Amino acid sequence: MQSFWQKNWKSLVILGGLLASLPLTVPLAQKAWKVMTGASYQAAAIVVDVSQAGAPVNRIWDGVAQGFEKLPDQDFRLSPVAGLLKGVNVRYVRIDHVYDGYDVVSRADGGLMYDWSKLDALVGDILSAGAIPFFSISYMPSAISKSDILDEPTDWGEWGAVVSALVGHYSRDYRGGLSNVIYEVWNEPDLFGGWKMNRGKNYTTLYSVASRAANGVNSAKTFKIGGPATTGFYTAWVNGFYEKLDSSVRIDFFSWHRYSASVDDFVKDAETAKKLMERQIARSQYLYITEWGVNPERGSAYDGRWAAAHYLAVNTALSKTAIDLALAFEVLDGAPGDEQYHGGWGMLTNPKYGAVAKKPRFAAWEMITKLTGNQLPLVGEGSYVSALAAKDPAGVARVLLVNYDERGQHTELVPVTVTGLMEGTYAVTEKYLSGRSLTTDVVPISGNIRREVSLSASEAVLLTYVKQ
Repeated sequence: MQSFWQKNWKSLVILGGLLASLPLTVPLAQKAWKVMTGASYQAAAIVVDVSQAGAPVNRIWDGVAQGFEKLPDQDFRLSPVAGLLKGVNVRYVRIDHVYDGYDVVSRADGGLMYDWSKLDALVGDILSAGAIPFFSISYMPSAISKSDILDEPTDWGEWGAVVSALVGHYSRDYRGGLSNVIYEVWNEPDLFGGWKMNRGKNYTTLYSVASRAANGVNSAKTFKIGGPATTGFYTAWVNGFYEKLDSSVRIDFFSWHRYSASVDDFVKDAETAKKLMERQIARSQYLYITEWGVNPERGSAYDGRWAAAHYLAVNTALSKTAIDLALAFEVLDGAPGDEQYHGGWGMLTNPKYGAVAKKPRFAAWEMITKLTGNQLPLVGEGSYVSALAAKDPAGVARVLLVNYDERGQHTELVPVTVTGLMEGTYAVTEKYLSGRSLTTDVVPISGNIRREVSLSASEAVLLTYVKQ
């Protein structure tokens, strides 16, 4: 026996180590198998009850963000796409670089001067699209900065003055004053300028001066002001924002950005924000995601259907949370690039390349904007297929299904049952993100219509039920 142990002790030690590691290695192997094969998932089987309409649909997708990207010596405009934006019932368009990008603030004879002409032109484009401007109050005007557009002002009173001028111009003077404008103090302060919460370059000071200045504008129409529009959702910024600003400082909303291929990341942010607000904040607050996408960098994904499926999956998930607005980035591709499709963030191509073309993400926006009226209860979402349903005031029921997985490979055959239908014949239309469409007449059986929908990778479908 001793001879056996002497000869085989190394092998026995290795075997013992492997056995001891099984509780760790087996779950890892299972997870790896799931990632590689997609074999372990919950299949969807959607059931929608059209007789039980609930609260109005939370149309968080009615806003969109636009970056400041333009060709040299050209002013940025949205006029070429205003009609397309109006077609999706856009409610807000967020713009940044308000001060530095549009040559608003200058100094003459020792005082501050304002030229609103370039910014007015863009705001006019937004209004012609049927939307309201959402201003990211950024960046620091060179005329009042210690150094560059990301620095502190030489005089905090002048920072208050330029904010007061912006709010006074658009919420009181421009076309008699615009109602319901949203003002967000800075854009990604943790990145652009290295602002900190309550230390160093203090964002609390930046915000409190701006908020008090905005709130002090006489005869202004109704507006909202908030922030901080950080690069992600950071609990420390939530706590610092509200703990260090006393009740005399107006805060109407808390905002942040999120770029991730994982839908769960967006939902986790929303759920954490709601819990923090309920526990710490006495006053009512709106929650805005003011920039979001599948990836913070440009890339070919933004030109394809995978990003469109991601857009629908995120909006479907977030509409069931406490989020009030989620502004996808961005409306229009920047001009840089060698061809029409060059991996820009835009939902629409830049007019530099000829007629503006709709990318798949814009087609996805056109699909989801059809969900109007009251939300319908549904069950049966799966690991990859999610759904959202609504019934409009005319009684038309719509069900949106989206098949999204981060690998862009999953396919699924999904049974969809709509219950609670009245007797009669229904025209049932299937309109797919990929462009395919078909309509059939169907008679419900015991108030139910059941059909199977085939969803290829990164596919979505809008089912519409119209009683004849």
